[in-house]
Amino acid sequence: MSKETVKQDVRRYGAEIIHSPSFKKAMQQKHHYRSTVGEHSLRVTASSVRICHALEKLHVRTDKKSVVQGALCHDLGILGRHEKYKNNRVCCVQHPKDSVKTARELIPDLDQKTERIIRRHMWPLGGEMPRSREEIIVSTADKYASAKDVIYGIYEMARNTWQQLPGKHNKA
Repeated sequence: MSKETVKQDVRRYGAEIIHSPSFKKAMQQKHHYRSTVGEHSLRVTASSVRICHALEKLHVRTDKKSVVQGALCHDLGILGRHEKYKNNRVCCVQHPKDSVKTARELIPDLDQKTERIIRRHMWPLGGEMPRSREEIIVSTADKYASAKDVIYGIYEMARNTWQQLPGKHNKA
């Protein structure tokens, strides 16, 4: 599947979200060491759409609209996290609920399937276990993107530290 196919699905179902003031703020707030909330959400969305297409090849139907909207909105409640949450544990539990509130503002006819995708994406770190295939898709894509963000962030910090050591000439 091409990147263009993924982009078409994201545009078809998520253009209003991407062009919203909330998503523009998400593109400014740091998240997982190396990216922003918006960049992370776009990566989660792209991975989720790829999984949907792979499942379709196996004749397993998925609701791409709910997946795209849920993936794009899953972390929007985290905006302003340092002012809103006293620690990471509270953030893990509360931001999915806050993300649902934000999604309702962006999508007036938000359906229950999309709401559950957003509400359950943090399992097993917080909240309920995903039950539908769409919930599992977004939750799994979120864990994959988060792990990648953290690992690359740590790698970059280590590389920068290594390059600053006296007498080290890193050619990487």
